[in-house]
Order: sequence, then structure tokens, then C-alpha cells
Amino acid sequence: MRRKLFSAIPLIILLSACQEGMSNEIQGDSVELQRQANEEASFAMAEGNEKRLERAKALIEQSLEADPNNHYALINRAQIDVYQENYELALSTVERAYDIAPSNDSLPLFRCMLIEEVKDNESARECYATVEESYAERHEADEEIPANWVGAAILGDSHAAPELIETYLEQEAKKGELAGHIAETTINSLTDGSYVGQALMREH
Repeated sequence: MRRKLFSAIPLIILLSACQEGMSNEIQGDSVELQRQANEEASFAMAEGNEKRLERAKALIEQSLEADPNNHYALINRAQIDVYQENYELALSTVERAYDIAPSNDSLPLFRCMLIEEVKDNESARECYATVEESYAERHEADEEIPANWVGAAILGDSHAAPELIETYLEQEAKKGELAGHIAETTINSLTDGSYVGQALMREH
């Protein structure tokens, strides 16, 4: 079954950070296998190619055999689970990755979206509120407002969302026309609900 995948601009913010900055603590063989798996999975989902998807899964398992703490490989596995609409399994996998790497900037928001899908709105709101609070505490040391902070505020229906949106858009506009456009597109997709739909690879 083909899916309308990745309206890329919003998802870049959520998922690209999952592939950046590989820790030196992760075993080298595991890193290389995970990168191969990520590439294979990306093509498999774009093409609707089940054989490539199975190869990606096998590479992920090999990566985790080499290093069970490679949370990037777990994120890849969760993305495949989402693609196959196995949301409960995806949440379980993301929870495991989150336990290993709670500081990964993209995991908390992705986790909340899966909680909303699998559990209930109240659990999701609590999750979004926790993420928002965490970013607010970090903001005291870093004036930059990350998109995932704004995302948590919007998706959690926070009273702080309007001010965060305004500040975030102003911040990104100062970086140039492209950054401003990406920010506006991201905010629009968060407010109209399409961001979550894209992240969870729902059909349109």
C-alpha cells in the first residue's frame, strides 16, 4: 500500500536530528549498519518496496546486535513501524530509545505524538506539557527557540503557544527568507494538524 510520505519541510525538523551527531560511544560497526538501514528504509518507503524494507529491518537488527544501545537504529525501527501502522510497537521502540538517549532533541515530541495515537488525549497533553516545560527550563541558558518547543506548545494546546509562535517566527525570519518560509510552513502544519499526520505517515 502506497502512502503519501513526508511533506518534507515539517518532518525534516522532527526526524533529521535523529540522524545527526552520531555519538562516539556507539560501536562503529553498529553506526555503519544503521546508516545503511536508514538509507534503505528511506528508499523503501518512497518506492513502496517491501523487499528493501525487509532489508532495512535486517540491517537494523544487525546494528542492534553490534550495539543494543544504538538509539538511532531504534528510531529507524520505529519509523518503519509507523510506516506499517504498528503504532503500539513504534511507541514501545521509541520508549526504549528515549530511555537510552533522553537528551535526543527529536525523540520527546515524536514520543508524545505516538502516545496521543496509542493512548488518549489526556496522556498526550501531559506528555506535551512535560516537553514544553523541559524546553522552557533549557531556554534560560539558550535564547534560541527550537521548533520542537513550539510544536509541543501547539500540539499540547498550551496557553503559551501564541507568544512562542510569534517569537519563533520572528527569530527564523531574521535568518533569511528561506528559514522564515520553512518556519511559517511548519507552524501552519502544526496548527492545522497535518504535521502529526505526516509524522505518523497517515494516508491522505
